[in-house]
Amino acid sequence: MVVGAADDAGTRAVSVYSRGDHCDGEWLLHAMGTLGESPAQASADLSVWPPEGAEIVDISDGYERLAARGYAYGKAFQGLVAVWRRESELFAEVVAPAQHGVAVEGMGMHPAVLDAVLHALGLAIETTETMLPFCWRGVSLHAGGAGRVRARLASAGADAISVEIADAEGLPVLTVGALVTRATTAEQLRAAVNAAGRGPDQGPLEVVWSPIPLNHNSIEDSDEPAVLSALSWEDYCAADAGTPAGANGNGAGAGDAAVVVWECGSVGADAVGSTYAATHAGLQVLQSWLGTDRAGTLVVLTRGAVGLPGEDVSDLAAAAVWGLVRSAQAEQPGRIVLVDADAPVDAVALAAVGEPQLVVRGGVVHNARLAPAPPLLALPAEEAWRLAAGGGGTLEDLVIEPCPEALAPLQAGQVRVAVAAVGVNFRDVVAALGMYPGQAPPLGAEGAGVVIETGPEVTGVAVGDAVMGFLGGAGPLAVVDQQLVVRAPHGWSFAEAAAVPVVFLTALFGLSDLAEIKGGESVLIHAGTGGVGMAAVQLARHWGVEVFVTASRGKWDTLRAMGFDDDHIGDSRTCEFEEKFLAVTEGRGVDVVLDSLAGEFVDASLRLLVRGGRFLEMGKTDIRDPQKIAANYPGVRYRAFDLSEAGPVRMQAMLREVKELFDTQVLHRLPVSTWDVRCAPAAFRFMSQARHIGKVVLTMPSALADGLADGTVLITGATGMVGAVLARHLVSAYRVRHVVLASRRGDRAAGLPSWPPSWRTRVPGCRWWPATWPIGTRSQACSRSLRRSGRRCAG
Repeated sequence: MVVGAADDAGTRAVSVYSRGDHCDGEWLLHAMGTLGESPAQASADLSVWPPEGAEIVDISDGYERLAARGYAYGKAFQGLVAVWRRESELFAEVVAPAQHGVAVEGMGMHPAVLDAVLHALGLAIETTETMLPFCWRGVSLHAGGAGRVRARLASAGADAISVEIADAEGLPVLTVGALVTRATTAEQLRAAVNAAGRGPDQGPLEVVWSPIPLNHNSIEDSDEPAVLSALSWEDYCAADAGTPAGANGNGAGAGDAAVVVWECGSVGADAVGSTYAATHAGLQVLQSWLGTDRAGTLVVLTRGAVGLPGEDVSDLAAAAVWGLVRSAQAEQPGRIVLVDADAPVDAVALAAVGEPQLVVRGGVVHNARLAPAPPLLALPAEEAWRLAAGGGGTLEDLVIEPCPEALAPLQAGQVRVAVAAVGVNFRDVVAALGMYPGQAPPLGAEGAGVVIETGPEVTGVAVGDAVMGFLGGAGPLAVVDQQLVVRAPHGWSFAEAAAVPVVFLTALFGLSDLAEIKGGESVLIHAGTGGVGMAAVQLARHWGVEVFVTASRGKWDTLRAMGFDDDHIGDSRTCEFEEKFLAVTEGRGVDVVLDSLAGEFVDASLRLLVRGGRFLEMGKTDIRDPQKIAANYPGVRYRAFDLSEAGPVRMQAMLREVKELFDTQVLHRLPVSTWDVRCAPAAFRFMSQARHIGKVVLTMPSALADGLADGTVLITGATGMVGAVLARHLVSAYRVRHVVLASRRGDRAAGLPSWPPSWRTRVPGCRWWPATWPIGTRSQACSRSLRRSGRRCAG
């Protein structure tokens, strides 16, 4: 709603707009009106109630009749309790349905109460048409907060009625001089409702930035100042304060400015402080601009506050300002335009586009639209499945395929894990795109979950242990050798544990086993804010190695928070790091490079190595010939590697070493970004665009619950108080259907028959068996006994 300035008579123009899901972003004018200072006077006397000489109208089935004509009112709007007729007049009594959440306190006229008054028209007039309010004239509010009202409705001309509403004492509340109605049909109303139901708001939405054509060529790179043909905010304020017009160089005063531009500039390395300063400055600008009735458009200009696909948000403070301004735009549509640009722009031309938010990149203007998000991957009811590449060479081709080996009988040394989270690595993205050299591995090599079954000769872990390790694929169940898992650090989430194995062991294997790096040496770690990068930084510092890192500029604050000074930070999007790090090291370079880049970045990194330096290539898309490298860079050892080369014995040793370093607080968990596995394409796309910091992790829906519910749960000491509470919890919370209650006395335990029968009302088909095991019997022996009886021990 937009309210204009007062004219000489004190009246103000008022307009009501809306914007639908299917339009092109423009605000649609719905209503126009005039606000005056003189209230209409109530003429009806409603102090006598029911009205004298009026006949009561039967409305016992009123709302059923209205629903049949297209008025489908919910309980909160069914406030009409009585209707009377006296010649051409109608009288109605309405009580606000407080029991359905209608609270009138603090309101002038509650919409549900006013609407219920008008229901009398639909019930008292016999017609096949549905009448809808179209135009309101002479509306005056005399009092507020009425929860029980009485009303008089009378003819006020063709297709118009007057409405007078009073409170329970007959005192005036609201007067409407004339309410003009328009006819529609029930079929038209149903069609409108059905059309709205098919809109994109019926499912998940995502923001899509799309190029838009312009009818001019003024949006282009320029060496001129960033604001062309518009008044800057500083000049606007100066002119508004009385500074002579023309101070800005174009002769415009504050009152003449059609477009005013405020450039949001954040300074300082402190992200929190910059955000605080930028948002407070933005709030002052918005309050000042919206506090006046001047016409014109305020353009809020930022740089790096928004990222197109593949871009980083490089100015977090400006991004917060965008959020603030969007709130103001919702309150005052059409008065503010947000623009994020990578070069100088013509603000006047952009303001004329008619879009509230614009991003300009390389002279191309993009607008924002909400579009239906890609559909979620459908998970089968069976638990034996895994995520796989679809073969089409795009991330949208990811599929769910059967994985019967996850249900195979366990062999010696194997364990079955109910997987809760799976880590995503760059090689998974490469494999999904069909670019992996040779035979691509299963997607999701690492993960974390709970051991639900152990095979013969398993000694390292037990049923119920939370573990992390190499699970062999992204699915809810995994069968894995016990050498490839260890207990997860105490107190960690499954997502945090799933982020450890590949990245920390890759960094450990590469730097320690292959490069044999030592304290006092130096290392360049590319993509220092990625999973392997952050793991390698921690390990290198632990060994006393000097660390240089690269990352895109939007992530430099993360590197600074990790303790890096700017001399040790380089840009991973340009090759400037070569010259910078040579200067910092006084021409010496570095001893080791841990690389994940490609192309010219590899060559620049090779030139940084000292004689005898070691180059470790983790990437899969630009693997070089070691002999050619040795010929072109004398003394340099080039080694492309994959963690799988370490073998299971070494990987087990490294897992234990890393686990010990976490337990002793030498290493620390990584930041993680989590997606439900059904959103795997979005997670892979996020990682492919290098937008993540730390690790990307997929979570499995109810993995632990599903694993427990489909097997038999063994509870030792089950007939005591704690065991009974645990059993009830497993049945009610995890829907466990098969429970073995193990104790020294078995079915002779005191109180046993008194509580299990009640479970059957909670989980149909729930069965329980009391069992006798001597004290001290290990859970593994109990599990083996269950397997011999044909039951799978799920926990």
